[in-house]
Amino acid sequence: MNVVYASDDNFAEIMGVSICSLFENNKDVADISVYVLDDNISETNRQKLDDLAKTYRRNIIYVSIEKVKSNLATLSQQRGSLCTFSRLMLSQLLPLELDRVLYLDCDTIIRKNINHFYNQDFDGNIVYGVLDCISKQHRARIGLKEDAIYINAGMMLVDFQAWQHNAIDEKIKQVIKKYSGTVPYADQGIVNISLQGKIKLVHPRYNCMSIFTAFSFNDLLEYRQPSACDSSETIDEAKKDPSIVHFVTLFCASRPWFKKSTGPYFNEWKLYKQKSPWKNAPERKQRKFFFQRLGAALYCFAPKSVSLTILGFLHARIKPWLMGK
Repeated sequence: MNVVYASDDNFAEIMGVSICSLFENNKDVADISVYVLDDNISETNRQKLDDLAKTYRRNIIYVSIEKVKSNLATLSQQRGSLCTFSRLMLSQLLPLELDRVLYLDCDTIIRKNINHFYNQDFDGNIVYGVLDCISKQHRARIGLKEDAIYINAGMMLVDFQAWQHNAIDEKIKQVIKKYSGTVPYADQGIVNISLQGKIKLVHPRYNCMSIFTAFSFNDLLEYRQPSACDSSETIDEAKKDPSIVHFVTLFCASRPWFKKSTGPYFNEWKLYKQKSPWKNAPERKQRKFFFQRLGAALYCFAPKSVSLTILGFLHARIKPWLMGK
């Protein structure tokens, strides 16, 4: 099993907890190699990662992203760092002989054995991913049809040989050039534009995002106004027993590494932290941007029906319009 993460030093601890959960719940997998797309991770955190790998008798391989930074230099970093964008250049960073790879964001935990998921047939597709809930205006902003598949890029199972054969790295470079580096929705927009027609959806249990656990299904529809979405029953299945939990940034929810944070599966994240070399690391102070604080205040103090109507209009309609300015 080949698993890919991308991290700088600031997120090395968060990534380490995710890797710990991967190792802990996949002990019967014969071989797991973790490739870390490395943006100057410190020697201290590297040693901790190496200690973690040694404990579970696994391999961690560090891949410097320096050689792809020139390809990514024009990208706007308002919604992501060069480290995050480095996953777009897989063919230039990973050993070309790899058959398939599982990309995971650092802010995840793996709760189950995922060997069966990892080894499924691609059926002619290049990437498996989980449907993200976005509006038709969001899709239109990046030139996609209303019913086009749009995945969250925080978990991608990639047929790496097909990725190379179809020159996806080059397609990505062309998308970046087309938008002069300011691609709507950053790396996620780039992924969905470049891979259209080659993406297959999987059950959201393999990328159970905070947006699912923070809202009821009806509130999710009101806030995101998606033109395509998994069913209520399917999302409920994912929420009740996910294989991979994804703690995405959300205005009305915290994340488990912050002080006084609570939420679904937060205790599990903290359990894996206690099993990791970062068990004594202090909790972090959460800093929210102005619009996150504004959204949280509106959601907390206004009637929910009013707040979701306003926030839904802003997210589903005004945000895509602003991105087009």
